[in-house]
Order: sequence, then C-alpha cells, then structure tokens
Amino acid sequence: MKKILNFLNIKEHPAKKHIDRKLIFRIRIFYVIGIILTGLMLYDVLEGFIGIELSLGGFLLGLFLGFLATRMFIIHWHEERAKVVSRLDTIGIIVMLFYVAFSVSRTWLFGHWIHGSVLTAFTYSILAGVMIGRIAGMRLKIKNILSDQFISV
Repeated sequence: MKKILNFLNIKEHPAKKHIDRKLIFRIRIFYVIGIILTGLMLYDVLEGFIGIELSLGGFLLGLFLGFLATRMFIIHWHEERAKVVSRLDTIGIIVMLFYVAFSVSRTWLFGHWIHGSVLTAFTYSILAGVMIGRIAGMRLKIKNILSDQFISV
C-alpha cells in the first residue's frame, strides 16, 4: 500500500518542476477516480454481480475510449514557462462531445443486452477503463515531451 501511495505522490520527482500544477492536479484527480471505480468494478466481480469476462471487456473498451479521450487536451511544452502544459483544442472539443454523448447514451446502448445491476457493474468497468486509459495516455505524452526536452523522467 505504501508503494502505491508513494507512486501517487510525485513531489520528490525531479521532473515535477517541469509540469504545470493544473496538469498534476488533473492527473491526481483521475488517479483517485480511477482507483474508486476500479474498486467498485472489483467488488462487483467478487460479489458475482457481473462475470469477469464481461467486466474485463468493459474495462478494455474503457481503456480504448480513455486513450481516445486523452486527445481532448493538447499536452505540450511551453517554452517561456519551461513546463509541460495542457489546453483544450478544437478537435479535442469534438472528441469531448462524442465522449459526453457516449456517456449519456451508455444505458441505451448497452441496455438492449444487459439489464439491472449487471448494467451498473458494466458501466463501472467501462468508466474504470476510461480513467486508467486517460491517465496512461497523459503520462505517456508527458514522458515523451520531457524526454524530447532532455529532462530525465
């Protein structure tokens, strides 16, 4: 458990001074939400509300959507501030609109095949995958940018 908490705390990491505070805060929020949703997903699997295959399928679908959702924010190097920063672009807004449309219509889309508590558990699986996918995508982008700037990660 201590290792996980140390992993989430990047205060001591030398590259932290080259990452915008807002971006660090956003990643930390995604971590917290991702951990909660993954816990809910695992609880539903262990309690037998949903099969592991369906849960894993939802999680993998969520990972894919999470990597796509990473496109919402352009993460780039800001020369004057010498930091990695993010901003929302036009294509990102379009991706975000599709993401919101999917989130709103998720029950309608999957409600034809899955019902009741299984649908709720499946939704948790998708959302957990989305959060983990977004975190992984953002961290990968940040790592690549810092490497391009010759900053050790």
